[in-house]
Amino acid sequence: MCPVGVRTSHSTHALETGLAKLWLILVGVNQYQDEQIPCLRYSALDCQGLGEALNAATQGFPQRDVKIHNDFAHRQPLLENVRTSLKQVAAATKPIDTVLFYFSGHGMLEPSSQQVVLCLKDTQKDNLIETGLKLQELLQLLENCAAQQQLVWLDACHSGSMTLLGARGETPIDPQLNPTQELVEVLRQRAAKRKGFYALLSCDQGQQSWEFPQLKHGVFTYYLIRGLRGEAADSQGIIEADGLYRYVYHQTLAYIDKANQQLRVINQLKKGRGENQIHPEYPSQTPKRIVEGIGEVILGLKPDKTVSTRHPRQALVIEGLPKSKSALALGKILNTSGGFEVNYWTISEKTPSSDVRKAIQKCLLSESFSESPNTANSIEETVTVFLYLRGQIQETEQGEAVLVLSDNVVLNRSWLRKQLRRCRSQQIIILDCPVGTHTSASLRDWVEELQLGLDEQCLIAAAAPPLESERFASCLVDTLNKVAQPSAPNIQASGLTAAAWITQLQVELSRTDIELYFWLFGSQGVIEVLPGKTLFSGDTSEQKAEDLDDLSSALGVDYTQLRDLLKAGRWLEADEETTTLILKIAGREEKRYLDLESLENFPCIDLCAIDALWVKYSHGRFGFSVQKRIWESIRDTSASDPVLALIIGNDNVAASQTCIDFGNRAGWRLKDSWIDYSNLIVEEDAPNGQLPYFGFFEQVWRLKVLGVWEWHSAIATASWWRLCVALFSRIETCQIK
Repeated sequence: MCPVGVRTSHSTHALETGLAKLWLILVGVNQYQDEQIPCLRYSALDCQGLGEALNAATQGFPQRDVKIHNDFAHRQPLLENVRTSLKQVAAATKPIDTVLFYFSGHGMLEPSSQQVVLCLKDTQKDNLIETGLKLQELLQLLENCAAQQQLVWLDACHSGSMTLLGARGETPIDPQLNPTQELVEVLRQRAAKRKGFYALLSCDQGQQSWEFPQLKHGVFTYYLIRGLRGEAADSQGIIEADGLYRYVYHQTLAYIDKANQQLRVINQLKKGRGENQIHPEYPSQTPKRIVEGIGEVILGLKPDKTVSTRHPRQALVIEGLPKSKSALALGKILNTSGGFEVNYWTISEKTPSSDVRKAIQKCLLSESFSESPNTANSIEETVTVFLYLRGQIQETEQGEAVLVLSDNVVLNRSWLRKQLRRCRSQQIIILDCPVGTHTSASLRDWVEELQLGLDEQCLIAAAAPPLESERFASCLVDTLNKVAQPSAPNIQASGLTAAAWITQLQVELSRTDIELYFWLFGSQGVIEVLPGKTLFSGDTSEQKAEDLDDLSSALGVDYTQLRDLLKAGRWLEADEETTTLILKIAGREEKRYLDLESLENFPCIDLCAIDALWVKYSHGRFGFSVQKRIWESIRDTSASDPVLALIIGNDNVAASQTCIDFGNRAGWRLKDSWIDYSNLIVEEDAPNGQLPYFGFFEQVWRLKVLGVWEWHSAIATASWWRLCVALFSRIETCQIK
């Protein structure tokens, strides 16, 4: 049953002013001294990560005391140490305070007395009562505590470390290690006797708590941490116990369900290969809340977002020949709903093959994606790469399998397999290959060849017939859109796993002549195409979409370097990068300058991408569209020097005077003279439109007179300004606002 809220009204005044104090006792045990008690992999990390999350969430509370006991901490999780901490807290608390006790490790049932015991590092299985922390003892110590609000969080029915391919295993579980029923009963009795008591268990009666290598935590504590990091905060940024519970409840159930979706597809593949060893699915894990008559318990405030230099979800969409109308739409969905940083390439006859290969390598093999940070206790997004390739499968005269993206861009299957093998991230690889000669047979071979037996890999491929060459690409977009834009937007969306996507594609394509080929393997965790969204997050999908950049390019140009420079406020370096990119897009790298023809044919999608990055990261101060608005305000300037107009013409005089006016407004002139680019300074109060500087236009008519840069002639100035006007006109044509 979906949990119902028990909250009353918000009040953080006592905690924020220091009138009330928050007491935290956190315990996590990995290694047990008694070999009869199985060791765990992630309990200590659970404790450590939860401590960091609580510390971040309670920064606004001046009065707090944190006592952490785990394998990595100064205070070891020994019985005497934990007892001492509990007694110290009990003696120091006031009625207005809040106490939270958290435990991650094994809970056991003492056979003779049927008492529940929390196993600490020095607990002996043959002497649980004397060497472990009895649940009744814990509750009695809390009973001696004056704090009226008391929380007990227990992640104490661990299954041990499991992969997605070992949910049950062959070894029977020791019944002593699953005391959930007794835990629930004891805690219910306590809650009935005392108001202000709030217990939260990792699972319900008869269930177990699962650990996943992908998460580096038990799934229950993993979502406790994420909730405290801000995902369980309400619209006011407040994190309270009931809202956190509802968040953890939904997320835990969703993750187990996604894990089982993946197992079903993997089992389908195994059956298709004639294998008999089928992986059993995970039993349910339902977090349990035990509370009677308590009001609202404030746990913290949503922490400020931290800026990360790593983007854990990277996508590359490469549209070869024949062209598809859906490829760009696919990239946009991945960007806005999938949380991917997307690079979009449209392959033309001019696209160098080496550039395409470098882009694929950068997506798959970049250091920031192939290596995780060396911080085991941090919560990190799963590193995922998404690669979409549209082209035709062919064989060379030598019998070599290749993917043809254009006449001069050809990818060898052996080369792509090598890049995938070097990639250490989750992989989602899509091959969209409209039918050519023997395409279907070859495509099956591609999927077979690219299977690497990696921990987390998804391959999806299809060959649409000639009359329906768009069908597979549009099906990809349609199935993603059903999740990205649900018919009932107020209902929590659980996202879309690779397994669920494959299932949906099978259903959609079953009514066509398109055969779907796929491969899925994931022993470490769930592969998600579209991560789930939660009602409890303060960030809306619209806000998230605004945070993501459209780095689309008609020629496959990589804008990540420009984006990163602008994001860092390195304006002049970004300006130099802009000049380099514009010359590359126009094919004028050797000429070093643009001409009127290259301006008139400049791709709108690239002009829009460059301008959008400048406008966004300068907060509207810089960008071609900003400069265009300056031009619009002065474009009707008429010649004011009749003598010069008789000599060189009204149009030339008006253009040269407009150019000087623009230079003054954009900050390119100082005291009636032009500033040399090497002396250009960009300050916080820089005038609007100062950048980008038009370094891609030739300026050979400028010369130095008595140490000051001056225009060589008004005619040359007018000619240069006409290039600027051509740029502004192209911006108008491209409908860039």
